[in-house]
This record gives sequence, structure tokens and C-alpha cells, in this order.
Amino acid sequence: MSELLDWFSDAEGVATYDGLPSHLLAAFQGEVGFRLPSEHSEFLSGSNGLTVHYGYYRLFGIGCHGPVNMVEWNSPDCWRFAWDDRCSPFWCFGETAWGDQYAYQLDDLRQGRPAPVYFLEGVAMTPEIIAESFPDFMHREVVRNAVNPYDRMTPLARQRFGPMSTGFHLVYSPSLLLGGTTTIDNVQVMDAVTAMVFNGDLATQLDNGPPEGRARAVEPYHDEKHRMRLRLLWHPQETQG
Repeated sequence: MSELLDWFSDAEGVATYDGLPSHLLAAFQGEVGFRLPSEHSEFLSGSNGLTVHYGYYRLFGIGCHGPVNMVEWNSPDCWRFAWDDRCSPFWCFGETAWGDQYAYQLDDLRQGRPAPVYFLEGVAMTPEIIAESFPDFMHREVVRNAVNPYDRMTPLARQRFGPMSTGFHLVYSPSLLLGGTTTIDNVQVMDAVTAMVFNGDLATQLDNGPPEGRARAVEPYHDEKHRMRLRLLWHPQETQG
């Protein structure tokens, strides 16, 4: 991990942070009831969070104010509530600016098993294993994207929007779930939590909507906790019940 940190400290478009003190790592483990893989903890002790390619790929920190705080990000009240139980098996520790999440399975962490890294696709949270371990993930995913992002839309977004703050995401408007297309002209910047909630609202309603149904409109509203949400309005002949 020390050699990797040295590489990041000299790489273009990379931001590192002060290391995580051991007492905060111990407090984190007591709070969440599990340990991160040892290599992940070692990395955080050298840099408590990380961004590469000018903020378009992020690793979260613990108890921090610069990068995203992973405890707050994984709180059900942050954005997970909008996804029903789809994200419940996972602990998210990083992301892309598109809202794709890097995650471990919580059962692996709680039982001390080897923890492969999952990629949860941001529009539907479909899980896929992309690395067998944290070191494997750092080299296959993070270093690779620091040098040359494999997603062709990310360099286009950076050209249009410049460096990306960790508090914001990129979204397609209209959503890809509603027939939007992957062109840069359809991309906009949105508050990260709001973007995650909106994607969850659309994905879960489409899953639970009428068979072969088509949404005729998307209606914004505030829920009982005054959070901005999205509601799909279906064609009358396709309304449930």
C-alpha cells in the first residue's frame, strides 16, 4: 500500500488526504461491527479517502470532511431508503461520478471472509464482482482509471464540466431507465444524494409497475420527511388495480 500511495501522490488528477488515525479506525470498527480488509485499513491509514481523474472516481474516508464519509453514505436515511432492499447486502466504500458504487458484501466483512469487490451499477444497482481483493481492485480499477478511464463518457464529461466535487454526480436527463440516450448533451450535474435517491425511485417503481407499462410523466414531490423524490405517472389503461 505504501508504494501505491507514493504512486498516487505523483499522479496527475489525483487527490490524497491525511491518513486515518488508529483511534478513529478502532472507533469505526466498534460502530459498524466489522473490520475492513487489512489492506484497505492500511491504505486509509496513509490516505483517508482518495479521488482520481479529477474527482470522477472516489474512495470514501472515515470520519472525514474532505472525501465522502463512508459511515454517513451507508446510512439508510442518506439514499438507500429509495432503493428498497436492493443495496442492503452491501457496504459501499467508493464510487464513480456516475453513481456506480464500489462495495463489499456485508456478510463477508462480518464473518471475516475474503471480501471480493463488487461494482453496483448506478442506474439499477446490479451487482458484479470486479476484483477478488482490495489490492486487486486498486490496481485493476483505480490505477487504471487514474491513467485512462475505460468509460468513454467520463473524459467527455470532464471536458465539459471540469473537475468534479465529491458532493456531486453526473446524471442523464432523461434517465436511461426512461429511454434516455448516452450522449454528452443529455448529461447534467446534480447533488450526489439527490441523484442516488432519484435513481432509486425510478428503478424501484419500474420494477414494481404494471406489466408492459409505460410511464407518461415523472412528477417530483416531497415525502413525509421533506425529501425530494420522484413519482412515475403511468398511462391510465396501465395503472395497477
